[in-house]
Amino acid sequence: MASKEELKALLDAPINLMPNTYLHFYSGGKLRAEFMGEADPKDDYRSEEWIFSTNRAVTPGRENPPDKGFSRIQLPNGEIVLLKELLDAFPNETLGKAHVGKFGTDLGVLLKIFDVGDGAHIPIHWHPHPEFSKKHLNSPFGKNEAWIVIGTRPGAKAWIGWKEDLGVEEFRKLMDAQDIETLRSLMYVVEPKVGDVIFLRTRFVHSLGSGLCILEPQEPTDWNILAEWEGFPYGKEDGNLGLGWDLALEAGDFSKMELDYLNGYIRRTPETIRSENGSREDRLVPNEAAEFFQVSRLTIDSKLSMPAGKGFYCLVTLQGEGKLSGSFDDAPIRRGKSVFIPTCLSDYEIVNTGDTPMEVICCYPPVVN
Repeated sequence: MASKEELKALLDAPINLMPNTYLHFYSGGKLRAEFMGEADPKDDYRSEEWIFSTNRAVTPGRENPPDKGFSRIQLPNGEIVLLKELLDAFPNETLGKAHVGKFGTDLGVLLKIFDVGDGAHIPIHWHPHPEFSKKHLNSPFGKNEAWIVIGTRPGAKAWIGWKEDLGVEEFRKLMDAQDIETLRSLMYVVEPKVGDVIFLRTRFVHSLGSGLCILEPQEPTDWNILAEWEGFPYGKEDGNLGLGWDLALEAGDFSKMELDYLNGYIRRTPETIRSENGSREDRLVPNEAAEFFQVSRLTIDSKLSMPAGKGFYCLVTLQGEGKLSGSFDDAPIRRGKSVFIPTCLSDYEIVNTGDTPMEVICCYPPVVN
C-alpha cells in the first residue's frame, strides 16, 4: 500500500496509466501490443488491455485474481500501485463530489483495447441492459459500449444484429447445435476501417472476427453472455453469467434490425463540437450515451486548450506525439500512451510536437444529474 503522501504527490499533474493486460479466452494481441509499443508483438491470448478501470475482469477458463483488470499507476519512487488506491485516498480531488456521491470511488466507466488475432474470433454474444442487471445481476450497470477502430488486418469483419426476425426458440436451437455458420449467415456483416466508430446498445447480438483491434469505452462491467463454447476454454454453462440459459436469453434481442438503424445510428458519423487553432474536437457517440459514458476525438494540428471544470477523464493518444502543457512540468504523450486527468487539475493545452496531426481520444464517465 502506498502512503497518502506518496499518492498526493501525483495530484498536481496528469497521471500516466501503466500497461494492464492479461490472458483472455480468445487469441490475439499483436495489434494491441504494436499500439502499446511493446517489443516483439504477437498473438498470444493477451488480447485485451484494460486502460482505465476500477473493475475486476473475470474470464471464463482463466485465473481471475481479485485485482485482475484494475488500472495501475506509478508512484514517484517507481512503485506500481492500483489507481483505486489513489481514488480511495483522494476521492473528491480525483473524481469530484458529485461523481463520488453517485458511484463512490469507482470510475463509473471502463476503457479497454481488444484485439482479435489471426484465425480467432469473439463468440456470438450479447450484453444485459442496466435494468436487467439491477434485477438479476445485483449491478446498476449493463454493458452499452462503443467501438473505435484503431487497427485492422486483411478481411477484418464483425457481425451485428439480425437481418430478419429470428425468435428466441430458433436461436436456441441453432445455439444448442453450435451451428455458428448458420447464425452468422442470418446477421449483418460489417467491415470496419481504422477510424470507424460503432455505438452498440445492450441486447443486440454480435460477434467479431479476426483482424479487429478496438478501443472500447463502455459501462463498467464484464457482462458477456456467450452463445459459443466449442473451441473455447469454457463450457456451455460458463457462458450465461450463472443465470441459466432461460433467463440469459431474455437479455438478448432476436428481432430484425432495420438496416437504416445499423447504418444511420449504430455506425456513427462524428460531430464537430469545437474548433481552435486548426484543431477540433468531435463527439463520437450520440447525446443519449451520456448516461453511460462520453467520448470524443481530438485532432490537434498545433495546439488545443483543455479547460478545467469538466470533471475527470482519460486521454489515449492514437496518432502522433506531443505534450500536455500547464501549471505542471510538461508531460509528453505519444501513440499508445494514456493518462488520467483528475478533477482537481487546472486547465492546460495539448501541444503537437510532431510533423503530423495528433489524434487523441477523450473518455469521460457518465453525466451525473
